[in-house]
Amino acid sequence: MRLRLVATLALAACGSHTSGSPSDAVGVPADAAQAMPTFDAAFLANLDGNRDRLLATYLAYLQSAPAVTQTNGLSGANLTSVCQLWSALDPSSQDVFRTITHRLNGAVLADGTNALDHITKLYRAVGGQAATASDPGSCGGGEYNRMIMQQDMALHAAMLAANGHKGAAPYDIADIPMGGFWRDSHDLGGPHAPFDLSDECNDGAPRGQTQYFADVTSTLANTALGRQDLETLVDPFAIEMDQDYDCPHNSNPSCDYIYYGSLCAPETSLPGTQIYTEHYGAFEPAWKPTGC
Repeated sequence: MRLRLVATLALAACGSHTSGSPSDAVGVPADAAQAMPTFDAAFLANLDGNRDRLLATYLAYLQSAPAVTQTNGLSGANLTSVCQLWSALDPSSQDVFRTITHRLNGAVLADGTNALDHITKLYRAVGGQAATASDPGSCGGGEYNRMIMQQDMALHAAMLAANGHKGAAPYDIADIPMGGFWRDSHDLGGPHAPFDLSDECNDGAPRGQTQYFADVTSTLANTALGRQDLETLVDPFAIEMDQDYDCPHNSNPSCDYIYYGSLCAPETSLPGTQIYTEHYGAFEPAWKPTGC
């Protein structure tokens, strides 16, 4: 079986899965390099293995700040295992995690690796605002229906290239559909603060969108994010992702949508999960962490 190199749970460490360490890379300062994780052989290099790995990093992050309760209801003070974490997430948040990780797993870099392989930490996974076991909560909201993570230098470089090349072939990052690709964002609203650069998929319904820092050495990238649940987090390699299921940019996979067509005309009402599956394939809607 093929094993991948994965992030350890320590924040202050040096080294990388590429040759040399992050501090050897051009443009990465020592403090940014120390924020990058070390790697050891542990999880399988597939969708399920990466999902297990990211939830393990999420648990570790929550446990590092046990006094904080995130708006999805998770608190490191009350969690002792990934299974407990997963069970505490409402179905909306679980589907956000499943669909976003599936989309990242289908995003292929020029070297043949998947974008999900290069997501090294998970800091926040949240569905709709006020979501419950029976209610998906809000379909939109600038702080909801998204994940905030850490990317490694390789994915950051690929995101920058895709943005600069505007999705020109050969693609810096391919998307799941045949001929699909990532490019600079065409969102008139611009990047989500405090991030200063945004990429998106050319294919919609839903359209994936990422937010990140263009220059990891900048003052902006090395300042606290100030985002909900992550007000004090400093990570130059932080990356946010959501997926817009309709023309008003609602992002909850558990909501129903009618304005998901390319012309924004009303269509047959469909749940976001069905829209996703019809465009990008099965995201394993019943998936849960290994051993749970």
